Amino acid sequence: MGSNMGNITLTDIKLRNLKPDPSRRIEVWDAQLPGFGLRMSPAGTKSFILLYRLHGRSRRMTLGRYPLVSLVDARIKARDALNAVAKDQDPQADKRAVASPDKKLGVAPATIPEVRAAFQLANVVDEFVAKYCLRNNRANTAHETARVLRAHFVAVWPKRDIRKITRSDILDVLDAIVASGKPSAANHAFAAVRKFFNWAIDRGLIEVSPCARIKKPARVSSRSRVLSGDELVKIWRAAKVTDYPFGAIVCLLILTGQRRNEVALMRWVDIDLDAGLWVIPPERNKSDRLHSVPLSPQALGIIQSLPKMSETLLFPSQRTADRCFSGFSKCKRRLDAAAGVTDWTLHDIRRTVATGLAGNGVQPHVVEKLLNHSTGTLAGVAGIYNRFGYLEEVRAALDGWGDHVTALDRECLTKRV
Repeated sequence: MGSNMGNITLTDIKLRNLKPDPSRRIEVWDAQLPGFGLRMSPAGTKSFILLYRLHGRSRRMTLGRYPLVSLVDARIKARDALNAVAKDQDPQADKRAVASPDKKLGVAPATIPEVRAAFQLANVVDEFVAKYCLRNNRANTAHETARVLRAHFVAVWPKRDIRKITRSDILDVLDAIVASGKPSAANHAFAAVRKFFNWAIDRGLIEVSPCARIKKPARVSSRSRVLSGDELVKIWRAAKVTDYPFGAIVCLLILTGQRRNEVALMRWVDIDLDAGLWVIPPERNKSDRLHSVPLSPQALGIIQSLPKMSETLLFPSQRTADRCFSGFSKCKRRLDAAAGVTDWTLHDIRRTVATGLAGNGVQPHVVEKLLNHSTGTLAGVAGIYNRFGYLEEVRAALDGWGDHVTALDRECLTKRV
């Protein structure tokens, strides 16, 4: 037997907090979209479902498991299905045809549209993300791989049979990305699609990868850009008057020297305001190990001034509370115009912090500890045996850096007056 919990507006927070009932199945229905809801088994498995009526009969459609299928994607699938019903079409017609092929017509299962759909790029990418990326990669890496594949390949050939994608097709996409002035993005796209097709070979979906013998599409030289003191303070001052959340993110990048995604994904639970410490768990940083970042008084002041728009994230997306802010490109263009600084990236801030700390006399091993690097003085045997955290040294370095940034800001203000 099932338990109907009535109609509510489904959100990711509500779905995550929904608890199973060991004695029965639970069904929750969305107040915004008729017939759309979520079913949870006594074991806690959550699946999106859709109830609809066609030709006088009530039917149920499963849209995918949560969170492998997001709430946004499930709603889109549900709306598409309801649009088909409105046109007197059964959204599960292909599926039913596969389950019961018409023997009288001699239709073999391999020729039925649903079987062909198993090879459509969009469907196989979804399977790749669910069965490989989410199981073997960190969540951030999995989501980024999915984003790249969908943005550059699925968007171009959503229903293309992966067995018919050629080397020329792949090269056309990569060449277009390079031509748009994004050589690094082209390299990332190539890495993602090559991994995807290698997985497809392992699964027996294709025999040969169309990425075979394709070389990395672009040579990207290692950046060495370090912002001058004048440029840094211009960016700092512009960021301070830039709207939440982007302005606060840039300020914290300047004050902590951490990676962009690590700052964007900051969680309230990882911050101890009393101790002035931010602890980044292994699954949320590139180095895949626990990383402690002391927070200077300036950084603490920014964090304490933030509006609490989410119970989890400091910088949530405006659309979905459990996803972090992602509108970097557009916001950075506005910041560039306000600051009057060009030809720089957010990652250049990290390099600038490291260079500035070294210029302030901070020892290399302390800078590497702050950056969470495993190279240089903390590499190899030295890194294995030297487990000392250097937390107080890093704190002193960041406190001094915060004072340095404040002094630059004050000096700039004095010059303007």
